Amino acid sequence: MKRSVVIFVLSIVVAFGLWFRLSGISQNHSFWDDEAYTSSVARDIVADPKNSFGIIKTSLLGYQPLNILILAFSFKLFGASEWTARMPTVVFGTLGIIFAYLVGKKLSNDYGGLLSAFVYSFSQLNLAHATQAKPYASLETLILMIAYVMILAEEKKPKLIHHLSLLIFLTAAALMHRIAIMYWLAYGVFTVFHYRSELVKFLKKPYGIIFSIAGLLFIGFCLNGFKEIGNLFLPYTNGRIFLLFNNTTYLRDLFWRQYGFVTLPAIFGLIISLRRKKATVAGLTAWIVLILFMWNFRSYSRNVRYLMPFFGVLLVFFGVFWGQMAEKFFGKKAWIACLLVASVLYLGGYKIIRKPNVYYNPNADFYGDVQIADYKTMYAEIERKFPDLDDIALFNDIIDTEKWYLKRYSNAYFKKTTGNTAPTINPVNKIYYYHTLSQFLAEKAKYKKGLLIVEDWESILPEEIKQYAKKNMKREMRVEGLPQAKGDNWPLEVYSWNDK
Repeated sequence: MKRSVVIFVLSIVVAFGLWFRLSGISQNHSFWDDEAYTSSVARDIVADPKNSFGIIKTSLLGYQPLNILILAFSFKLFGASEWTARMPTVVFGTLGIIFAYLVGKKLSNDYGGLLSAFVYSFSQLNLAHATQAKPYASLETLILMIAYVMILAEEKKPKLIHHLSLLIFLTAAALMHRIAIMYWLAYGVFTVFHYRSELVKFLKKPYGIIFSIAGLLFIGFCLNGFKEIGNLFLPYTNGRIFLLFNNTTYLRDLFWRQYGFVTLPAIFGLIISLRRKKATVAGLTAWIVLILFMWNFRSYSRNVRYLMPFFGVLLVFFGVFWGQMAEKFFGKKAWIACLLVASVLYLGGYKIIRKPNVYYNPNADFYGDVQIADYKTMYAEIERKFPDLDDIALFNDIIDTEKWYLKRYSNAYFKKTTGNTAPTINPVNKIYYYHTLSQFLAEKAKYKKGLLIVEDWESILPEEIKQYAKKNMKREMRVEGLPQAKGDNWPLEVYSWNDK
């Protein structure tokens, strides 16, 4: 395929991918908990840049400092809003389309690269996570960037620039979110496969051992690698130490029942790619095994977002398979076969978005993966209806959304616990967490007038407190759900008391 044609087609895919992503953040829709909290921490940094380290440390988000700093940079340039918080993810998600093409092309051909870029660009799951103020789409792009540089290093004579680039990308990913510490395994396996003899010679020299130890200490201490490894062997609340959970049913449902049309070709695409780029694919395979193991047996929340980096690689291997098959059976007409595959996916509309929307639901694959309630409307209504809000008590379950949407904190927080019910202090604002109805009633008795925010689903708020409010307190408002997410309601209620 002519280079000019490839550039033209890729430009179209990237442009439409960017358009779809920008459409998904165009209405400044409400944050959900995680988005609100990271964004509020970034906003605090903009207000007090000299205390950036201290703010990140006390925020309990020390495991994703780079993500917070990127958000702060966006706020500094464009002001603090939901739109500006999500813009960096849009940029990273769009950049991922280009690297999906580059990796797909290197592992197959232009046809496979373009098909990889196409499915990456318009995947419903990708669009949903590339329009949130969270780092998972960015991590997805970073693993593709790492894969691409490993391929370049495997193709050519060793160059310092390749390994410097890899170290920068690997460090950036680990600072973006702690789950990316696993990316170092891909690089380690790649290095062992491709530089085996050079590595042995390097380690035989004194400076080789010194550099290796320094590298391990950097990963272990600066990037919290030792802490993450140590966590593998700490007992969980269920008493288990290593295999804490079994999410196999959910994993099978996601990647076989829902995405089997991607997974099966991708498996063959990975096998085919081993012949072309053995070291790179071996490194990626080791990382894939690790991330699937961690999600399946170590993740209590089984959130799809933690699998997003793997999902991006899966889409690339899908394109690689069809690109290779098209070239083998159609030769110079391979573009027809890949165009046919893309057309079937687009016209079928299964897991593929066909037109830009103002919202892409992250719960489309796993219901309840993200609690997409309309906190923005609820807090605005609270401030409108209660102009004396600063003078009355406010009870909530967690700090996340109020930190962004309100100018004050709650007087107390109430959340479920499976262990000790003694009050604990929130390290961010030094306000107490309580866990039982009796504690709630004791705190309520301290204030003549107040409000309780209730997330009306199986939320963090203890059920006995929720039922008490429904039976004994006045309901002031109910916000059914995010208007952009029709049919996926997460109701919010506000109850009041006024003991005159």
